[in-house]
Amino acid sequence: MSNYDAESLAYSLSSLFPFMTMGVMAVVWIGVFVFCIALWLVFSYPYYRMAKRAGLPYAWLAFVPVGCYYVLLNLPKREFNIFNWIVTNDRMKVFWYYLIGYGGFLALTVLCGIPFLNIILLPISYIVSMAFTVAVYILLWRINYDILMTYGMEEHAMWASIVSCFVPIVMTVFSFIIMNNEPDYNV
Repeated sequence: MSNYDAESLAYSLSSLFPFMTMGVMAVVWIGVFVFCIALWLVFSYPYYRMAKRAGLPYAWLAFVPVGCYYVLLNLPKREFNIFNWIVTNDRMKVFWYYLIGYGGFLALTVLCGIPFLNIILLPISYIVSMAFTVAVYILLWRINYDILMTYGMEEHAMWASIVSCFVPIVMTVFSFIIMNNEPDYNV
């Protein structure tokens, strides 16, 4: 092979390099997307199964990102109590509180994108964002605690519900363990 042939081959391959890189990146992104969909299904399936067994009318909402809170809140039939601050037997009311809070948070986020208005709203949005995050963690703790208590995991309910707020795989493992249990609504 002459020097000229080697240079032309190198030039040809270097001109293909961006396309090869884009192809590899496309495969990686498709792989990540498929992996995320698989995780989403794995996380949601036990709650769908429990909702079907409990007779919830919209069990399919377990697969919808915000709608899953409807399923999670309505699986246990016990009183919802967060530090005697929110105490109610109507768990749908808590779902509506969550939706209103989430909607307000999203609206504030959108308003922060408006020039000149963001100067005023940005500091407020940081405070609201932190408060909303804390509220969601407390809500998740209570939801997970109630589910574990209802499905027969009383001895693990407190520690598992706290740890699962920060390590969600813990509740996923417990949800697969309890998904075939009969709920005890008298707990």
